[in-house]
Order: sequence, then C-alpha cells, then structure tokens
Amino acid sequence: MKLFTKIFMICTIIGLISCTEKDAQPHEDATLFLRHKGANMPIWVKGNRQPNKIVLFVHGGPGDCAMCYRYYLKDLEDDLMMAYWDQRVAGASSGKVDPATLRYAQFGEDMELVVNLLKKQYPNAQVYLLAHSFGVELAWQYLTTGDNQKQVAGAMMVNGMFSYYRWLYQVREWALKRAKEKGNKEAEDFLTANPVTPQNTGTVNWEGIYRWMHKLDGNPVSLYSDKKYVINYAFASPNTALAQFTHSKAYGYYGDIESRTFEKGNLLQNVRIPVGLFWGKKDGIVPFEIGLESKDLLKNTQVSQVTFEQSWHEPFITETAEFASAVRAFVGQK
Repeated sequence: MKLFTKIFMICTIIGLISCTEKDAQPHEDATLFLRHKGANMPIWVKGNRQPNKIVLFVHGGPGDCAMCYRYYLKDLEDDLMMAYWDQRVAGASSGKVDPATLRYAQFGEDMELVVNLLKKQYPNAQVYLLAHSFGVELAWQYLTTGDNQKQVAGAMMVNGMFSYYRWLYQVREWALKRAKEKGNKEAEDFLTANPVTPQNTGTVNWEGIYRWMHKLDGNPVSLYSDKKYVINYAFASPNTALAQFTHSKAYGYYGDIESRTFEKGNLLQNVRIPVGLFWGKKDGIVPFEIGLESKDLLKNTQVSQVTFEQSWHEPFITETAEFASAVRAFVGQK
C-alpha cells in the first residue's frame, strides 16, 4: 500500500504541474464557420488565448487562402490568438456562391460578420486586422463602412492599395524606372505608350503593365521554392490545390470592372483606430510609394510604419522573424 500511495502522490504532483503549465498558456484550437449568402467560410482560431487578443488574417488573392500562410505566421500563436479566415470562393470555403456576390460591398459585409462572430465567441478579446494585398482592399472597405472600425482595436496593412488609380499609376512608374535602369527598350516603349490617368483607368491595358512589372522582377519570390512550405501546403493545410487553382476563374468581373472602381483615398481621413503600414521595400506589385501615400491620407489617427528592406510583396516570407516581431509590437505583445 505504501508503494501505491507514493506512486499516486507522484502522479498527482505531475498532474498538478501539467495543469499549471497548461493554464499558464492556454491554447485555443477551434474551427468556426460563417455561412452567408451561399458561402460556407471557415475560420480557424489557434494560439494563446490568455492575452485576449485575436489577430484576424485577411488573406490576399482574390481567391487565395489563409491557412496556407500559417506556415509563416504560426510563431505568433505562442503570444496571441490567430484567426485564419477563408473568404468566399477562396481556400477551403465551399457552398454554391453566385459570382454576383464577389463585390467589395459583400466582402466587407462578410468581414463584419466574421469579426462579430469572433467577438461573440471571445467576448473579452480585442480583435486586430492583419490584411495582405487584396485583403487590404477588403480591410479598407470594412473600416470605412458605418461604425465597423469601432469593432477592432487596430489594423495592420501589408503591401495593399487604397485606390486602383493610384496603385496602377505607381506600378507603371515602378516598372518604367526599372526598365530604364535595365536598358529594356521594349518595356520602356510599352510603358511610355501606356500612361495611367484618372480618366483612363477603365480602359488602360493594366495587364500589359502588370506583366512587365513582373518581368522586371517586381516580385521574384516564389512560395513554391521552399520545399518545406510545399510539403506543409500539401499535407498540413485544409486548402486543396484543386480548389486553389480554380478559384480565380470566378473573379472575371472583379478584374475587369469591380477593381477598377476601387477608391477609398478620401475616406481614410475618417479612420480613427491605430494603423500599421507594413511594406516590403522592393515590391513592384504594390510599390512602397502606395504605403507613403496611405500614411499621408491617414490624417486623424496613429500611424506606425515598418519597412522590410529585403522584401518584396510578402515580407512575412522573406523576413519572417522580423515580421512576427512587428505584429507583436503593434498589438502590444513584445
């Protein structure tokens, strides 16, 4: 009996220690679903819930995925909760979605419901946005609509635009400068013959400008060059390659018409929550100058700017540790 008693006491102590360690850093691992207007959109919530802070990752695309980028953001889960939301007709989302819903207003409405769902599930938590590329457009749509900005504690904008005209203007400027530096006469002639003005944004050959930007190394980084990422994507992500590479077909109207009307510049002065502008300095897809313009327009709020000198369009890929540190600093989890 004495031996049994000793074993029982040792097991009890070990159990108490384990419980204490678990309680010190409780880990959240939940999957929520937003079902709205034909779309079934998953939101995976993972990480340390003790600080009561949630970072909602608003992925790019359109038609990209959230959880596939967890590979680069996972370390943040040690310090806060990360919420990975797949937008309608993106990632692992499903349902019978009418392409007519693929509009900025609808994406903004979806984000409003996602934030509300997170706040209902975690009533004491502060929600922060971490938006990248196309996700930045959705974040500006959300923040400049009604009283939505009161629902979030802050927003981090990573290499994304506030205005289609200003974006394409700066892409052409970036590409023209590189063409001259590289002595690429063909590119220089094309870009010179296709200026971007407020009057021609609906008809200008944006695809030609965009292609030349890429050919001039506007974003030479490829996710698929990292074998560990590819393995993680294939075996540890709920997203499927089949879905990933067919989603873009649904966005014809967005690329041809909807995106060309996007303009939130005059509304940024109404933003009152803290904003972080995170930028890969070398980016040609959304040039650094767009970040500078964004800062100038955010006249009535606290703006912090983090420049990733060795990065292009996805600084969380090329400067992963530095990016995570910037997010922690912004949300107060250094």
